[in-house]
Amino acid sequence: MVRWQTFTGAVIGLALGIAILNLADVGRRQAPPSGAILSECNGHFRELVIQYEPSAREIVSRPYADFLGALGDDVTIDVVCPNRAAYDELVAFVGQVHCKLRPIVVNHPMTTWSRDRWVALAPASPDGITTLLHQSEEAAAKIWPARAGDEKVSADIAKALPSSAFALRAPFYFDGGDFLADDETVFVAPHILPRNIQCTEFSKETFVRDIAVALKRRVVLLDEAPDHHAAMFMASIGNKTVLVGDPNLGRSLLPASIPADFPELPGGPDFSAQTQHLFDAVASQCAQADYKVVRVPTIPAADGRSYLTYENVLIDRQVSQQIVYLPFYRGAAALNDSARKIWQGLGYEVRPVDCTSTYLHFGCLHCLVNVLKRS
Repeated sequence: MVRWQTFTGAVIGLALGIAILNLADVGRRQAPPSGAILSECNGHFRELVIQYEPSAREIVSRPYADFLGALGDDVTIDVVCPNRAAYDELVAFVGQVHCKLRPIVVNHPMTTWSRDRWVALAPASPDGITTLLHQSEEAAAKIWPARAGDEKVSADIAKALPSSAFALRAPFYFDGGDFLADDETVFVAPHILPRNIQCTEFSKETFVRDIAVALKRRVVLLDEAPDHHAAMFMASIGNKTVLVGDPNLGRSLLPASIPADFPELPGGPDFSAQTQHLFDAVASQCAQADYKVVRVPTIPAADGRSYLTYENVLIDRQVSQQIVYLPFYRGAAALNDSARKIWQGLGYEVRPVDCTSTYLHFGCLHCLVNVLKRS
């Protein structure tokens, strides 16, 4: 009887999930047909989304200035801000840029982390609408007003851009950073599973199936990985290839005596066997999924949240040109140079972005920028 009930519940849950993905919220227009989750590594940037609120200025001003300053005039940046004054402040500190900046003023509290709010499902046709798939509730929203505001951001974007974006609630809990997609596979960080089992799902198997239905990609749910978003420890670069962080490589590039200007690592670097095992486990699981694995130096801090990572990148493709916007850290020249050479060896033009002010806040470049449209 228990098995029959569980099976029936799983079928009903899947049916409800599919229904939610095909219907709009009550009182709103029907959801447009959508394609698969947008690839991290294919297509040319057309429209990107960043969030900015003034209390985060010291965290984001340098990476925003470096990144936006390197984009071309065919890229539009939607800047989500709590008010017009915040937008004007951002325009002032980034200086003259070629890309087009467009404000979306939301008039409520919010954070500066754009990536975790939603994932983009590509339009079903070239002239279609991008679907912003978001979760029902942000973690800590009940006690953190800015996170409660973040719950509204995808709807804010859809309201501001009704001809190009539609906000849709997913039938499961997630952060956008939990997913890392190419044109074939979505790699999923394992910490997403406890958030959903017994809340929205009955088993790991039904959860993987539901993600595959929602995102229209093969799903590889990692069994073991560092307890962080996927792009903090790996990057999917296309052609069945992933980069995976390697603390041992990072340790080999540390100077014998760490200079005073080396980036801060809360609690010091974590080169424990257990942490190395988690990064190696990611590499092994990717290889088992028939992916080529390239290791890149990474230094995790003992706090378990701060990484000097060279996987938290943004990738743009312009015809045959491959561009990677690559984090670097002041005072870590040997690490920066090693990572740059690895990416260049893979055929990428490297455009560096200074993330020294960002990594101590448990994120990096990929965490700050979400992609709405690629060509």
